Amino acid sequence: MMRTPRGYTLLELIVSIGLFSIVMLVVTSAYLALISMDREARATNELVANLSFATESMMRNIRTGTAYSCGSGNGSCTQFSFLDSQGQSMTYRLKSNNTIGQCSGGSTCVDASAIPLTDTRITIQALTFYVRGVGTSDVQQPQVTVTIKGTMATDAGKTTSFNIESSATQRLIEL
Repeated sequence: MMRTPRGYTLLELIVSIGLFSIVMLVVTSAYLALISMDREARATNELVANLSFATESMMRNIRTGTAYSCGSGNGSCTQFSFLDSQGQSMTYRLKSNNTIGQCSGGSTCVDASAIPLTDTRITIQALTFYVRGVGTSDVQQPQVTVTIKGTMATDAGKTTSFNIESSATQRLIEL
C-alpha cells in the first residue's frame, strides 16, 4: 500500500499567505480611515464647543446686563456695549483677526484690549447685534439678538460654514 503524503504544498502556503495579506491590507486601511474620521470629528466637536461656550457666555452676560448701547440709531451694530451685573462696562466686537473680542472696564474697546472669545480656527465673517426696546417709553424689556456668520477649519483641512442667531431678553433681579 502506498501512503499519501500529509501536509501542505508550497503552492498552498503561498496562496494562503497572499490571501491573508490582502485581507490584512483591507482591514488596516479601513482602520486608518476610521481613525482619520474620528480625529476630524473630535476637532469639529472641539470647535463647536468653543463657539457654543463663547455664544452662551455672551448671552448670559447680556441677559443680566443693563444700559444697552448699540452705537447706531437704527438698532443694529457690529459693536455692542452694556453694563454687566457688577456695573462694569462690557463690550463685544469683531476683532481684525476675525474672532469675537470682549472688553471690560471703562476704556475704549480696540483689538489690543479685546480678549478673544473664539478659537483662531473659527473665522467670524459677520457679527451683528440687533437691539430692541432701549430708550422707548413703553414698559418693555430690552431684547438683543446676535447673528454670527463664519467658518470653522479643522486640522484635517476641511472647512465648515455656520450661521448662528441667538437672542437674550434682559432679566433683572427683582427683590
